[in-house]
Amino acid sequence: MKRNSCVVCLAVVFLLMAFTQGYAQKPKLDLKKVADKIIETMKSSDPVAVTNLYAPDAVMIQSDVPSPVRGREALLEYYKAMYKAMPDFKSDLSVVAFSADTIVFEVVGAGTFTAPLATPEGEVPPTGKKIIFKAAFLAKISPDGLIAEDRTYFDNLAFMKQLGVIK
Repeated sequence: MKRNSCVVCLAVVFLLMAFTQGYAQKPKLDLKKVADKIIETMKSSDPVAVTNLYAPDAVMIQSDVPSPVRGREALLEYYKAMYKAMPDFKSDLSVVAFSADTIVFEVVGAGTFTAPLATPEGEVPPTGKKIIFKAAFLAKISPDGLIAEDRTYFDNLAFMKQLGVIK
């Protein structure tokens, strides 16, 4: 009888350990698969597809916008304006690192400024100039595999000079 109660106790301890150490939790997100999806979708230059990479309440913080862009609707407007102003815009992403729930990408973006660019300060007329820039893109990923937070850093001054907006 003592032996059976020891086996039961050990089984209970094992189950408690399994639940408290995460063995019974959902499997962790495969950030490599998420990164591959982001890379392929960004190549599409489709504002709807790109926006669908983001969680509904996502936040985007970038050096070219004065305040964070919040939510999918605002993100869609941002990407529509960018792809309208530079219809040939392409971005090439490569993964630099993964850490916990964050993927770090290096981005090379290129396009031609051929249509007006809508900004919070008003419309910027096209200059016909070609641009190419490098950026660091940090994507914090939500548990469902969507971008919860986008932080993109690039030299905005050099970007504006290439666009021909400033000298």
